[in-house]
Amino acid sequence: QQQQQSAGEGSKSNKVGVFKTDRAIPGLGANQLTEKGRQIGIKAYTDALQRYALRGLLDRLVNLAASQQKGSSMVDVLRHVGLKGIGGGNLPAVDTTAPPKPIANWPILPWNEASHTDAEALWKHQHSVLLNELPSILGNSNTNNNNILPQLLQKCIALEEDHAKRVYKSKSRDDARGMSTVPGYKDVHIPAEKDSVVLTAKEESDKVKADAQLV
Repeated sequence: QQQQQSAGEGSKSNKVGVFKTDRAIPGLGANQLTEKGRQIGIKAYTDALQRYALRGLLDRLVNLAASQQKGSSMVDVLRHVGLKGIGGGNLPAVDTTAPPKPIANWPILPWNEASHTDAEALWKHQHSVLLNELPSILGNSNTNNNNILPQLLQKCIALEEDHAKRVYKSKSRDDARGMSTVPGYKDVHIPAEKDSVVLTAKEESDKVKADAQLV
């Protein structure tokens, strides 16, 4: 991307249908990319970014509810999660200015990031991602101080449920292919409905829903 924007923005279809080499998309190299593949990629990254940011919001709200101050007003809660004043057409503007020419630096390893051990640093990053994604998440909905959190939590639940379904679908597809091509596959592989990764994804989805209803 040549500009910073919400991952869900700037994704209108290209009439050509196929992008070829760096001339079409910087960084594509000598490869080709179909419009369908581009849209699938945009959705995958958008969902991942929004899920990451919304889970941070949910965790922040759960911790606030656990520590609390039951008399806190909605304004106090919105202030705590950095969303006070957001809504009513007052969504953060997407930065469309071109970034400076990138400088090659040795990347910071994930375990050396401040957010790896500092919950506040992690939330700071999640919050910045959330603000950038708000226009994509909320769209043209009539958002105000009274309904912004319910809308964001519903989106969080929907993303988690979709993630759990995709994990199950992926394992089920592997099972179907395996049984159709490998003799004895079923005898030595755990089916999707009993697979630990699938069950963990479902449990996590259920927990997110329960936490969202709690706060």
